[in-house]
Amino acid sequence: MKIIKIIVSFLLFTGIIVLMVWAGFKTKEETCTHISILIHSSENSKLLSKSDILHILKQNKIECEGKTIKEIDLPLIHKILSQENYIKSVDKSLFLGSKLQIEITLYDILLVVNTATGEKFLLDVNGTCLPYSPKVGNDVIIARGFIPNSFQKKATITPNNNELYEIFSVASLIQTDPFYVALYRELYINEKQEIIIYPVVGNLPVLFGASQDAPNKLKSLKCMYKDVLPYMKEDQYAQLDVRFKNRIIATKTKS
Repeated sequence: MKIIKIIVSFLLFTGIIVLMVWAGFKTKEETCTHISILIHSSENSKLLSKSDILHILKQNKIECEGKTIKEIDLPLIHKILSQENYIKSVDKSLFLGSKLQIEITLYDILLVVNTATGEKFLLDVNGTCLPYSPKVGNDVIIARGFIPNSFQKKATITPNNNELYEIFSVASLIQTDPFYVALYRELYINEKQEIIIYPVVGNLPVLFGASQDAPNKLKSLKCMYKDVLPYMKEDQYAQLDVRFKNRIIATKTKS
């Protein structure tokens, strides 16, 4: 009786394995009917669309729709997409029935950098250097002025990058608060390597200096905009200076 149970169990196990192999073989013979592409990105980082992804695959001579599943090289698709400028990660590339599902995450763009030589490039929220794209969102902070050309594709900036790292540090802090994001959109490096912040509305630049003590400088500016400037005449001040600790120097407009 025990031997019969063992034989029956063995036959059942073998049958399951055969069915799985047969199902796998049958699945690979299915035709890919369509491609589903899911793109994760912020509002300012929609640098690639579904049509862009399909175009990238077509450029690399990868045809999916109408091909059998066994003819489609998923590892190759993953490799090609991973090498694209604005794709941070390829999260999925798999078949759900006859549908090919591709899921990717784009770099989250923080800055558009205009160097002293006129070159443009992008920095993501982690300080990764990316080629410039005109598709970048309008709300991305712009950095310009006396910035040396330090672009290296997909390199990450460090404190050794000096001026660029200073701007990146301040822009990262601005990005953390909706109040600052709505107010400031342009950072300028002058000849003395000091940061000047220009507001979106009005003509009241802020001489910010270095990134040192930046959180407190921004807090002081927020108080100034909320508690002081609303009660002042428009264009009463020509510049705000927050370079000195716990002080804001407001320069009056020349009459």
